[in-house]
Amino acid sequence: MKIFKIIFLITTLVILAHQITAQTFPQGIVTATQQGNAVLLAQHFNDKVEIILPSKSGVYSKEQAQFVMKDFFASYRPTSFKINHEGKRDNSSYAIGNYVSAREQFRFYFLTRNVNGRILISQIRIDKQDD
Repeated sequence: MKIFKIIFLITTLVILAHQITAQTFPQGIVTATQQGNAVLLAQHFNDKVEIILPSKSGVYSKEQAQFVMKDFFASYRPTSFKINHEGKRDNSSYAIGNYVSAREQFRFYFLTRNVNGRILISQIRIDKQDD
């Protein structure tokens, strides 16, 4: 009976340790993308943001990047958005998610950096998904 208690305790500790160290992409970025809200998303932009879209790309100021994303969201209103994969390395993190609109599906790639204790977006890449 003691062996089962020990196995249970070890299993519980391993699960808790995994949950504590699991990556969690900032919920504010996820929520803004799910809502297609460029104003909320821009609150998470670094001073300069590289945006790569199927039709254009460039490095934009925070304000310009907000307008670029506003145009994208207006053209492709989201029906769903979900993060599928994320990771972290040194001072950077990334997330990859699926964005679905009524007309098209896209893969979003976010690259973020820790700037003075804040997680800020430095790059957004949006690729059209083929059916």
